[in-house]
Amino acid sequence: MLKLRIFLFSKSVELILSNKLLAQIEEQATKTKFAKYFTAEQASLLLELLAEVGTIHADNDLKQAISRAPDDDYLLALAKTANAHVLVTGDRDLLVLEKHGRTKIMNAQAFGKEYLG
Repeated sequence: MLKLRIFLFSKSVELILSNKLLAQIEEQATKTKFAKYFTAEQASLLLELLAEVGTIHADNDLKQAISRAPDDDYLLALAKTANAHVLVTGDRDLLVLEKHGRTKIMNAQAFGKEYLG
């Protein structure tokens, strides 16, 4: 988590979030399958960190479905609006796209290897 904190506070990155995304992260972090990765306290600290360093953008929807899970297409709209270089997700319906416009779509493990060393 220290490497992530240092990376997020660096001037070379801007973390883009939306209220819908923060709510989804909070909901998912409390699920039992994530308990093996985070304690409740760590999940809470992660949310605080994200809210502290992130820039909140308005939630938008795409005019037509792009992914196999249209409910998650708001993330693609957010990435497009923010001109994001990377969208980090664990959602297979988004990961299979690999790219949306100029945004590379990758899971946290791949992101960590490529950007956090």
